[in-house]
Amino acid sequence: MLFARRLDRYVMGRFLGALSIALLALTVIFVLIHLMDHVDVYLDHDAPWATVGRYYLLQMPYNTLLTLPMAVLVATIISIGELGRHGELTAMKSSGLSLYRITMPLVAFGLALTLGVLFLGETIVPRLNERGNEVYEEEILDQPRDFEDFRGNFVYQNPEGYTYLVRSMFVNDSGGASADQVEIQRELEDGTFLRINAPQMTWEGGTGTWVIRNGELRVFPGSADSTAADTSAGRSGSAAAGPATADSAPADSASAARPIDERMFTFALLRSAAISDSPEELLVESKAPEEMGYEDLVRYIDDRERLGADTRQEQVDLHMKVAYPFANFVILIFGIALVGSASHASRQSGTVGFGLALFLTIIFWGFLRVGQGIGYGGGLPPFAAAWLANGIFGLVGLVLLARAKT
Repeated sequence: MLFARRLDRYVMGRFLGALSIALLALTVIFVLIHLMDHVDVYLDHDAPWATVGRYYLLQMPYNTLLTLPMAVLVATIISIGELGRHGELTAMKSSGLSLYRITMPLVAFGLALTLGVLFLGETIVPRLNERGNEVYEEEILDQPRDFEDFRGNFVYQNPEGYTYLVRSMFVNDSGGASADQVEIQRELEDGTFLRINAPQMTWEGGTGTWVIRNGELRVFPGSADSTAADTSAGRSGSAAAGPATADSAPADSASAARPIDERMFTFALLRSAAISDSPEELLVESKAPEEMGYEDLVRYIDDRERLGADTRQEQVDLHMKVAYPFANFVILIFGIALVGSASHASRQSGTVGFGLALFLTIIFWGFLRVGQGIGYGGGLPPFAAAWLANGIFGLVGLVLLARAKT
């Protein structure tokens, strides 16, 4: 037992040493490639190199997690391959230990690493990515954050089902806000569909509601006959009047002669407690998937689906948030199986092992991107697209592991 514990520490030490070097090297290479690709942008915008360095520092955790599966494969092939090349693997097996037992600490570490990456991907990394993108856009590209007080041509839906379609919205320094060319939609439980159109609405900070002026309300009854009373809206004689009641007259008297499949009311002023989403909520723009955690992305997908938008791409990205961390575990098993099943493992040099590991990481990355692209296009279900690379390497790893000389 004491021998096994010492052996575990020895194997883990060799693996962690190789992992540290591989992770550092791959992360530096990744950053250098990105730097060379964007150096003209930094020069064109006269970005201070201290700001550029801060941007890459904020992106470092994300870049590290991005290159981690490749580093794990390199470290596995190099460390286990070195044990085989120096005859240590043979000696361990001669003492009665199987390949499974020898690599057990690596498997346990791979599982812990996967859980750690999942945790970081839900907590620290999205926040740092968001901050890093802000530095890139505001301090490097020198783009003003117009969305802090202005947003144009957007759609917003609150949890209660009210959908805002707004041409432009502006928030002033005193906290007031106004929006132009507004359309607000709502479908009730009985299928009745409400639509409000107005040239403008303004925000009343005191009451916490939007005031809509000189607009029209259309009611499309569903399974049951509905009236405009559900909206607390109606017609008022002047802008200073309070909310009108539901007995507002139809704008077109001819509508009484046709079947009641649509009703239209005009109003001078409409104020409703249901239309109370603050300007700050409407100004929030969508984030990139790497700036959101799993739950944030789920809510974002739900919001877009309520609007009838195509969410295939977002669903693939959602499954990728679980599949990519698990790639560390899958690819470690694959690396152990590959080296354990290779009859020439004891004769291959470290250079050959390193080259093989890099080649396989390129193959893995290719399967990852191909699956993601097919999923975006709808050729595969989101789950299958996200897990394609893991599935292929995991299956090949199990086949190799069955052939391994344990």
